[in-house]
Amino acid sequence: MKRNLDYKYQQVKEHFEAGTEPNSSIEKELLKVLKNEKAAPEVERAYDIYTHRFKREVMESFLLSDTTPSEIEEVVKVPVVVTEVYAQLFFDPTYFEDELDRLDYAYEYKDNEFGSELKRYAIELGKECLKIRLGRGSYSVGNLEVQNGVRSTAFLMAQQVKANPIDSALAREALRWAQVALRAAPELEEQEVSAAESLTLALETKDHTTNAEKSGIPKEDILH
Repeated sequence: MKRNLDYKYQQVKEHFEAGTEPNSSIEKELLKVLKNEKAAPEVERAYDIYTHRFKREVMESFLLSDTTPSEIEEVVKVPVVVTEVYAQLFFDPTYFEDELDRLDYAYEYKDNEFGSELKRYAIELGKECLKIRLGRGSYSVGNLEVQNGVRSTAFLMAQQVKANPIDSALAREALRWAQVALRAAPELEEQEVSAAESLTLALETKDHTTNAEKSGIPKEDILH
């Protein structure tokens, strides 16, 4: 990364310690907060989030996963303007140079166990899963997201059979995931190879057979 994500906050701290004034209006409001003076409510609230570990990790995990301010408001009720101020002063995701930089940040983050786990969760599973986890049951995923998520998971699980014995438990689990994928997305394009067909091909590639006696998988499960 080109600089720390909270570089503007650090700059305001330097002004505070030197007794000087920053140029931008929002930084001047933050300086008032550091001086224990009355400041704009959104800046006070953003600073409160930054200085409380749990609140900070939740907010930054949302921003790390490209959750929009309006989406954040929907889940945790933080006003859009507060999130915008927070991103500007304390966690500016535009300063990730690329996705590899973002991944590196998440996996190298070690400030605390909760934040480390949550930021990896945000990167690995994405904002929809983060909304479900932190929404206290108030957030519901749309049908398209469910279909895409299940199909992607099923595809990954099905491919695992290539690296495992034909009669392994993982192979059986992969078949189950393939069947789940088909039920979740019933209207596949004709030219697409279905998850079940892909899995059968993977099994044949692995051992050149889908014989039920050798695999330990009932024939009706393979052909269902």
